[in-house]
Amino acid sequence: MKRKTTYQANIDSVKVLLYEAKVRNDFTDRDLAGLLGITERTLTSRRADPSQFTLDKLFILLELAGKEVQFTQKQTGRGGGA
Repeated sequence: MKRKTTYQANIDSVKVLLYEAKVRNDFTDRDLAGLLGITERTLTSRRADPSQFTLDKLFILLELAGKEVQFTQKQTGRGGGA
């Protein structure tokens, strides 16, 4: 079985986030699109390719799904760091 890349896993997470935001709030596609400030057609397009979501839209989805994201320092393997 082929292992997913980190990128693909993140894309899949956004797809789940879309679903959770819609179900948790009992939204229609029209409701969700309206809150995101996009059309239903754009929502359908973004659902197929979540990489097209902007950061501000992702933060709205996180809030609607009851999730949060935290930024952490990534280890680079290089000593010293500033």
